[in-house]
Amino acid sequence: MKINFRINIIIILFYGFCYNNAFGQHITFKRIESRLITNEGIEFVGDLKDKNSDLYSFPDWNNQGVIFLDSNRYTLSNINFNVSTNTFDSRINRDKLFSFKTNEIDSVLINNLLFKKIGTSFYEVLFENGDNLLLKKHDITFKNGVENRLGVGTLGKTKTLIAYNYLIKSGDLFKRIELNKSSIVSLLENDKEIDELDNFVKDQNLSYKKADDIILIFKFIFKNYNKII
Repeated sequence: MKINFRINIIIILFYGFCYNNAFGQHITFKRIESRLITNEGIEFVGDLKDKNSDLYSFPDWNNQGVIFLDSNRYTLSNINFNVSTNTFDSRINRDKLFSFKTNEIDSVLINNLLFKKIGTSFYEVLFENGDNLLLKKHDITFKNGVENRLGVGTLGKTKTLIAYNYLIKSGDLFKRIELNKSSIVSLLENDKEIDELDNFVKDQNLSYKKADDIILIFKFIFKNYNKII
């Protein structure tokens, strides 16, 4: 049986602070720098930290989240996925964040987008059927400044940006894919399958370059050929 708890993060100014929130859930913050503890004995390990220049998947903190731990689910707001550290942070106030340690967290749902831990990293799950998954990795890339016309140095600072990488997983096998036709059709075994997929893409007016359309394409591949690798 799944049990739902609601967790509210508030500003903690001293250790051992306890309170009852509006939903009747008694929460104890014991040494907030390391642990968040509910009255059910569930501990979330993490760190209280200052706001910094890390990059996040969602543009603001007004997000609805669900943390899945064992057979329970814990709902909270003000959660975001920290792309720079591949962790989840919750906003305490304007300048402070609580960063969850993720070694015990199975998955996290934010605004109906599911992030699932595979190995030591979290991936957004775009499609899942048994051991077959289409994954989106939120990652960091760097863009250098514009090269000086005189050939001496660059103009502007190097920018840190969010980049997305797409992978498919089947059992223990991983394969990176690009959002283009050649990368997708390379997963098929013969010309007949390629023609069938091509017709489906044309009939449905889909694009190999759009993530939402790729989900539909992979559903078609799995439904018709029972595999994605």
